[in-house]
Amino acid sequence: MSLKRLATATAAALLATTLVACADGGGGATDGEGLTTVRVGYIPGAHDIAQLFVADEAGYFEEQGIELEVTSFQTGITLSQALTGGSLDVGVMGAVVANFPAKGQGHVIVLNNQQVDIHQIWASPESGITSIDDLAGATIATTSGTASDVVLQVALDKAGLTRADVEVVNLEMPAVTNTFVTGGVEVASLWAPFDSQVEENMPEAVLVATAADLDAPISGGWVASNDFYDNHMDLVQGMVRAWQGANADIVADPEAALDVFCPRIEENMDAEQCHNLYGKTEAYSNEEWATFYADGTVLGWIETMQSTFEQIGALEGADLEPADYVDTTTFADVLDD
Repeated sequence: MSLKRLATATAAALLATTLVACADGGGGATDGEGLTTVRVGYIPGAHDIAQLFVADEAGYFEEQGIELEVTSFQTGITLSQALTGGSLDVGVMGAVVANFPAKGQGHVIVLNNQQVDIHQIWASPESGITSIDDLAGATIATTSGTASDVVLQVALDKAGLTRADVEVVNLEMPAVTNTFVTGGVEVASLWAPFDSQVEENMPEAVLVATAADLDAPISGGWVASNDFYDNHMDLVQGMVRAWQGANADIVADPEAALDVFCPRIEENMDAEQCHNLYGKTEAYSNEEWATFYADGTVLGWIETMQSTFEQIGALEGADLEPADYVDTTTFADVLDD
């Protein structure tokens, strides 16, 4: 079984087709084989797409009467804009799950994993910085409004510092890394696989902290548009069931799963990078996830991300709490079916 369509689209191109997509109906359309098309956008990173492509390869979506129509995006922001605009039914994204839905733009239906070591803070050897307590006065490059910016804020908070105590330089992530290794800034808050460039070009650089070291929960997941969630709960449940089937496979044999989904993103990273990147995440069994949804763990993780987004000025107009936009019951309901 293959995906109906695999295309990389720019945000402008996809958003330009929003009215056409809405006119075509989107989620709920049925093909000649009795499968219902669900339009899914995704970020081509190993930590984001594992369950999506493992489920596709195993036929779990087809078992649920679903055929995927997928589109690749480079950022969670453009993906979320397409989801809100009606071009997508479901978005598979990173920490932005705690941003746009908090403004009433979608429902989180499942999380993927914890990105424990993907987000990292590095210091140049000349800076003398070896811990977050040494960051005062440092010039720090990161990409504003991203998960790496969130991790930087958590580090500053834990060190008792504010942004007034450092100089934060906002750059696109490739430029963050290049500026750091060429000596333009003392510190970089970045995400893997850009750490490999640091290790190659500045082997004496100091890994100051990761998200795991800082107890900074960074999770990505699947977000359903409001229309899809409100009007196609049967398909939402089918998507979650497919996710659960894939997640069980990943937990049982992660190496086999890597061999399935890494080739799907080879235009963005090679197999070694894909394997290394996924190795920096923390996966959980379906039973563990069911407990996390029930006992408030998931809501706590998303609350931390949302509040930090608000703190750094990357989330305005949010009037919802995680309990308002995170579905904490469907996962357990379909797991018990």
